[in-house]
Amino acid sequence: MASGAPSTLDAGRLLLLREVALRGTIASAARSLGLTPSAVSQQLAVLEREAGCALLDRSPRGVALTGAGHALASRAGAIVDVLASARADLDRMSGSVSGPVSVAAVASAAATLVSDGVLKLRASQPGVEVSVVVAEPLAALDLLLADDVDVAVVDEYDYVPLALPEYLDARELCAEELVVIGAPGTLPRRATLSALADADWVMPPDAAACGHAVRSACRAEGFEPRVRWETDDMLLLVRAVAAGHGVSVLPRLAVFDEVASVDVRPLRSPALHRRISAVTRSRTSSRPVVQAVLNAVDAAATIDP
Repeated sequence: MASGAPSTLDAGRLLLLREVALRGTIASAARSLGLTPSAVSQQLAVLEREAGCALLDRSPRGVALTGAGHALASRAGAIVDVLASARADLDRMSGSVSGPVSVAAVASAAATLVSDGVLKLRASQPGVEVSVVVAEPLAALDLLLADDVDVAVVDEYDYVPLALPEYLDARELCAEELVVIGAPGTLPRRATLSALADADWVMPPDAAACGHAVRSACRAEGFEPRVRWETDDMLLLVRAVAAGHGVSVLPRLAVFDEVASVDVRPLRSPALHRRISAVTRSRTSSRPVVQAVLNAVDAAATIDP
């Protein structure tokens, strides 16, 4: 190389920078890559010398990417896209339907259609190794965008729209109406939100999509639900309802009525809906092994009437 010529940027170090951008700290990036923080810091220092400018703003409180750092981290994302597309092309040409696929899913979908789909896939395609982590929709999408999972199974409720970046692909798996549950013999014959205005409630927290959607629907009907029990543990929620602590409105798939005896009624007015979708990164959605998981979960997504 001629004296004074710019150094070539190392792709591996660019990917380290991208990890720092995604994770927020060098320590978190190091954990995600199985490296030590000092090793990551040393490689980033080399990258800064290659770039000829500061990429990180270091302070006693941590590090932040400079403008140049953000620009390079974005370019590193393009490198990841190219590599992923190349991997997908090779898999399609070889017909390979094997390897690991990681899924993040909301709890009710994980316990039902994801579980059923993975079990059937294990029997028909033993080379596909599926791992599942339970996560709320926003957390699942964060994992997907950080390349920590390959598929995010998320839900979207009336009153709580879920915005997806254009570089993600979404496949709707099913839609279902929410139902009212109560202790045996306690629900009105015609279950409407207005008929439950004076009831005690058992409900997921407002931070959960279901809890926020139901509270919003109650407020639209002119009342604030009197929440006596609040939990995002669906098993505990059903037990609390069965014990008589209040009523609840949930998606039918989230009502584990084999855990405790509850009455289930359709919510007549207003009707509330939930849609479950499988979301993938556009650059990896065409991989045969990812398609196998999507197809298996899609086939299992049958809601009982």
